Amino acid sequence: MRRCAPTAVPFGLATAVYVGVFLLSYDRLPGRIAIHFSGDGGADGFTSRVAALWSGAGLLAGLGLLFTVLTLVSKESPGARMTAAVGAGTAVTLGYPLVLTVLANTDVEDPSAVHLPMWHMAVLLLAGVVTGALTWWLTSGAPPRETARPTPVLVLAEGEAAAWSRTVISRAVLFPAGFVVLGGLLALMFGSWQAGLLPLALGFLCAPFSAVRVTVDRHGLTVASTVVPRPRLTVPLGTIVSADSVQVDAMGDFGGWGYRVRPNRRGVVLRSGEALSVRTAGGRVYVITVDDSTTAAALLNGLVHRHAEGA
Repeated sequence: MRRCAPTAVPFGLATAVYVGVFLLSYDRLPGRIAIHFSGDGGADGFTSRVAALWSGAGLLAGLGLLFTVLTLVSKESPGARMTAAVGAGTAVTLGYPLVLTVLANTDVEDPSAVHLPMWHMAVLLLAGVVTGALTWWLTSGAPPRETARPTPVLVLAEGEAAAWSRTVISRAVLFPAGFVVLGGLLALMFGSWQAGLLPLALGFLCAPFSAVRVTVDRHGLTVASTVVPRPRLTVPLGTIVSADSVQVDAMGDFGGWGYRVRPNRRGVVLRSGEALSVRTAGGRVYVITVDDSTTAAALLNGLVHRHAEGA
């Protein structure tokens, strides 16, 4: 639990302060409050008190849960350190203007008269950077990671057919996508449809890629969503040089989850742990996190060996 404290505590405090200040000032707030301000500090966006309370608290709580989950699943990697720093800084950067907006609307009869000086932007950004830097400094670094393990070759006779397939589901992608969809639904219920449309679209776009099927056969390597047919990753057998089973850290090695791009390296990273690593003739490496990767690598090496002998 100590690992998630750097993100859970700042978001928990920000949510508690926002809700507390809002409830204490509730009877002194106008029916509609100013929530958005133009470059000169004048109010140009408004919503009801109930919508402001629920949307602000939901935003802080939802992002707090998201960053806490990301910190937990990334374990002790350098990526976990960065996630904690960004999360803590985000809590301050969002909490400050939300609380300030409530205070600015307190005891105001006409919300259009609310004025919020833009120098507060510099303050919240500075506070967020300082909080993130402090969290980075207080968070320990990463332990050394495991190296690749030697992988045997599954010898196949001429004309012998063999295939391997596994499905992997990522909680690190599925849960955040669900929370984003929930946030969009709450925004539709208590706010404007414009505010809820983007989270819903992002959530429904990410959800299908939280589960993929990895297949090794005579055609090579294929990685595709279990829900939609495209996009998919295909590595033809003729371009593959070798395959290995490796241990990867999602944040430390690839900086996150999903389809990741690094110099001469591509990854379909849905979790940390066991993964299939495939090297091509062009020097590019493809890494796919999946269970039983040793069997997949052995079969792929056998298929590559037979293909090379038959060429």
